[in-house]
Amino acid sequence: MKLERTMNHSFWGLLGGAVLAATPLLAEERMNFAFGFPATSAVGLAVEDYITAAAERSDGEIVITGFPMTLLSIPETNAGVRDRLADIGFVLTPYHPAEYSTNLFLHELNTLINLRDNPTGKEPLAFAGAMLEYTFNMCPECMEEFSAQNQVYTGGGVTPLYNMLCKDVSITSIEDVAGLRLRAGGAGFVRFADHFRAQGVTLPLNEVYEALDQGIIECAMLSAPELINYNLNEVVTDITPAVPGGAFAGVASANINADRWKAMGDAEREALLWAGTQLTASATWNFYTDDNQAIEDAQARGIRLHEASPELIAEVQEFSGQDLQTVAGLFMEDYGVARAEVIIEEFRPVLEKWYGLVNNVETKDQLHQLYWDQVSSKIDPATYAN
Repeated sequence: MKLERTMNHSFWGLLGGAVLAATPLLAEERMNFAFGFPATSAVGLAVEDYITAAAERSDGEIVITGFPMTLLSIPETNAGVRDRLADIGFVLTPYHPAEYSTNLFLHELNTLINLRDNPTGKEPLAFAGAMLEYTFNMCPECMEEFSAQNQVYTGGGVTPLYNMLCKDVSITSIEDVAGLRLRAGGAGFVRFADHFRAQGVTLPLNEVYEALDQGIIECAMLSAPELINYNLNEVVTDITPAVPGGAFAGVASANINADRWKAMGDAEREALLWAGTQLTASATWNFYTDDNQAIEDAQARGIRLHEASPELIAEVQEFSGQDLQTVAGLFMEDYGVARAEVIIEEFRPVLEKWYGLVNNVETKDQLHQLYWDQVSSKIDPATYAN
């Protein structure tokens, strides 16, 4: 009987070993990714690219599952990644000004786009690269803010230029803006509203449809792709392009829970840096290419397109120049960003460099490679965010 039990034990042990040998090993890293955007949006499609990039770069060792608009909402994502309700999250820093004051200040420099002579349309691609480079390499305060939230920054992203998306309101002149209630995605857009004697209303993206539909706001300052991403083309009747201009750049698109990051090996970290760069490029490129499509779709639906008067465009540029100094003073006084004026002076040449770097970019893959070669490949995964 004892011999039979021993033989049975040996048999099942050998069988189990054979089964394990014939079965692929489970991935060492299974992670979830929370993002408060639709799966079919520019962000959602970029997250799919991120998931694929991480899997390919790690030879299948990293398996990521995306959770669009379910696991965490946009306002909940920061705390959710911090507390590891999600391993990875698409964090919008302007939603948390107290926690990300320096990161938010960098976002507020987006109006520099409005001041460029002879724009090419690729300014958001350049701004995304400049944000990535400056955040990684020249902004220790930014890194400290992410660390305090138990997160690791690995990617960014920038929207196209912002427009006025309105319901039953047409804007062509300075006077047309006065008195309107305008959805503002950050403090800079609130200041824009104040400058034009309008009221800036801070609302999450997923509340804009209802706010326009119910008359809570007359216009939303947003990029054109949001017309499709959030079905705003069902309620918007009028669009004024390039007003207020600027872009949304307060994006930490692939923030990773710091405890999870520190438990990984160098190869896995490098794969996630590669994937974070992919997400930066994909989100920015998707928005860039979706912009014209969204405007064409809007016109096909009968939505009216209005051209801003030269006086209105000139006033937008005047505001943009003045606001750089205003925002520096505000962030120094209200948020303790001691280097605000220095950051502006340091960031300007970085952005100018990137205007040249993106000139010949014609595909998403080229943009990804450019961001990787210029910035992310130079980050040491063994020491970064330890």
